[in-house]
Amino acid sequence: MKRIGRLKHFFFLLLLFSGFSCLSLAQGIQVNAELSETNIFKGEQVKLEVNISGNAMGSVQQPQLPEINGLRWLQGSTSRGTQYTIINGKPSVTYTFGYVLIAQTPGKYTLPSITITVENETYQTNPIPFSVLDPASLESGDTERAPDIYVRIEPDTDNPVVGQQVIADIVLYFKNGVEVSSYQPTPGWKAEGFWKEELNYPQRAQTTSTIVNNVRYQKARLIQYALFPTKSGELTLSPFEITVSVRSRRSSADPFGFGLNQERMTLQSPPVTLDVESLPELNNAEFIGAVGSFDITRSISNTDALVGESIEINTQISGEGNIPLINKPNYDLPENLEKYNPEETSNIERNNREITGSRNFRDIVIPRNEGEYSIPAKRIAYYDPDGSDFVIVTLPELTFSVERDPDAPLLTEKDLRFNVKPITGLANWKSPAVKPLYERTLVWIMIFLPIMLTIGAYIFKKYNDRMQTDSAFARSRKASDKAQKTLEEAERTTDIKTGYHLIEKALTQYITDKLNLPPAGLSHSKLVEAVDQFSDNTLTQELRKILNKCETIAYAPNATRETLASDIEKTREIIKKVGKLS
Repeated sequence: MKRIGRLKHFFFLLLLFSGFSCLSLAQGIQVNAELSETNIFKGEQVKLEVNISGNAMGSVQQPQLPEINGLRWLQGSTSRGTQYTIINGKPSVTYTFGYVLIAQTPGKYTLPSITITVENETYQTNPIPFSVLDPASLESGDTERAPDIYVRIEPDTDNPVVGQQVIADIVLYFKNGVEVSSYQPTPGWKAEGFWKEELNYPQRAQTTSTIVNNVRYQKARLIQYALFPTKSGELTLSPFEITVSVRSRRSSADPFGFGLNQERMTLQSPPVTLDVESLPELNNAEFIGAVGSFDITRSISNTDALVGESIEINTQISGEGNIPLINKPNYDLPENLEKYNPEETSNIERNNREITGSRNFRDIVIPRNEGEYSIPAKRIAYYDPDGSDFVIVTLPELTFSVERDPDAPLLTEKDLRFNVKPITGLANWKSPAVKPLYERTLVWIMIFLPIMLTIGAYIFKKYNDRMQTDSAFARSRKASDKAQKTLEEAERTTDIKTGYHLIEKALTQYITDKLNLPPAGLSHSKLVEAVDQFSDNTLTQELRKILNKCETIAYAPNATRETLASDIEKTREIIKKVGKLS
């Protein structure tokens, strides 16, 4: 009995020790969450780390993030690490889970508690208050902190006139402790209300030192655009997005290094608003849409011509400004000149932060009668932004004389007479049993074949002439082929954002060409309004939905290749429906 009692005491002490051991293990587990920065600029990335530490733990599942107002989780960027340490002879293990988040709307927010399950026990981290800052506060100096790296759109003027060349630089700012190893702009940047031309720039950007709000930064101009506003009023340049690879020389506490050697991040500039003024009124001259500084000349290829000989009237406009948007001047030509389709050629250079070059227009005429001809003087105007006024150039009168070619052959009655002689002699007449002509198939074919060929040639000539002279008709006929080629390119691309950019390009090109709208400068709402005039509400809703998706695809990380393929087929159906409207 004595031995049995001792055994009971032993089991009691063993159970008591096991309970204390489990309790100590449970009490030894600690969880915490930490944001690398609590004052975050809109569009800036921040690292969230969740740490789980204890003396002994089994398997630990990755915590699921709750919905976080003000921050968006960049899925696919999650990291995981494990660290083993021995403190005072006791082992300890720490599991670390990292999440990359991007700031959204400015305001004050709170990161909610994160639930963590370890060994069937539930733990929660403490909530973390944070603020999303407005990037515009950087320029005003009211910001609570200076970011390590950010990007800006910097136009050379905030108050242009319609058609004026605006040089917009995409500029990257970063502190001395940050090294930028590479950058990649996101395709599809929009400049609604502007004609956009990308300028040539060095592949390796040069950096300069500058001070922003008493903080020293390195400044690099990455990309330059020449923008030409196509309408007046307040026009907003949408945010420009760029992906950079950075390497920090600072400690692991740097919010952009995240404790790693190199990190890729997406930066977004704030929008920029320009106040575009209308051009003043112009009298007694023709404005050809030119805004800038130009030289305008006009010449004639031959002042002494022969009847039937072609004469070229060449107009050359060269200088700096909106050369791609210049229109051909209209001249008062004599009525007895046969006029042909004018020809246009351009030589444009996009260097040295400006658009320069020349645009040539060639009018071709053929005189059918001899005599003296005169093309009146013409007053041409372009707008000079530096002088804030129109500059009028008077093109002098052009004269030329036309004579008949003395070597041209003359037809006489003798030349038109047929040299036919009668056949004399004996003739044998026979009446063979043959079919009448009207019963012979070959005869009818010989009669109608030339007629059908003539009609076909006439129709082809009318069609070809219209394609050459009627630009609206030519755009409409070529619209479908252009759109299909663009959609095929979207099917081949491996980048989803590029694919949606090509979908938007195909829709914009097709609708503007099919409905004879301006080829550039139209917003999505204008395109939908144009289609809505000819269609029912169902088509306009489908069009608006796909255009909105193309515009916001940069903020939709869940898009897949299957979604892109489905949207390409929807775009083809929309194009078919729009094609039936005209």
